[in-house]
Amino acid sequence: MRRAITATLAGATIVLAGCSAPPPPDVTFYTDGETANASPMWLCEVGKEKCLQDLHAMVTLPTRKGQPVQISVSSGVADSPWGVVFSYIDKDGQQMAASSTLITKDLSYTLTPPPEAERLVYVEVQKLQVVRGKLVQAGVWALGTSQRP
Repeated sequence: MRRAITATLAGATIVLAGCSAPPPPDVTFYTDGETANASPMWLCEVGKEKCLQDLHAMVTLPTRKGQPVQISVSSGVADSPWGVVFSYIDKDGQQMAASSTLITKDLSYTLTPPPEAERLVYVEVQKLQVVRGKLVQAGVWALGTSQRP
């Protein structure tokens, strides 16, 4: 009898483990020899009641002038259009903003800072979804940079 109960409980545990929600999609940032995996700062997908929000999910990496940032997204991000928004400090000390073109189906993107950039400050991956014929932001993963000597 005891073996039967143990076997039943073990089977129930396996079934319950298989029903758990998958983790949210992640984004990996790589620059200047270092990598950071980011969870979404917020993720709100069509058809889901609650949005995931973690304003402390931004990751930080040191970088030097001119260093590109390689971005790899999981299939949960690339299953809809996505893009990259970034800001940098220019040669006059002004903070400037720019963005990539819309990315579809690709799992990676390399952000090369513009020639006038002294340093990247912030990089944001934005997951987009079509709602009523319009693209709306559905998720954000963020990288802040610090200046590497």
